[in-house]
Amino acid sequence: MNKAYGVQVTARGPDGGEPRTVPVLVVASDEQDALLVVSEAVGADAEAEVLRELTDAEIREHGLDLEQRGAAKSLAVLKL
Repeated sequence: MNKAYGVQVTARGPDGGEPRTVPVLVVASDEQDALLVVSEAVGADAEAEVLRELTDAEIREHGLDLEQRGAAKSLAVLKL
């Protein structure tokens, strides 16, 4: 059964500028699979760290479907 994970991803944009860190929610079978999903989506040059498994409430709040392995949702990043 798949689980949902919060992953912190740091990568450079297509313009090659400063690296940006973005929180991403990922549906995967385990933590290693979550890192694989992120690297497939963002690229091998990105750095990723699994922060934690999401709770059932968080999964519902973000509308994640645990049947869809590989689904990823980027969370908003505020520039204040």
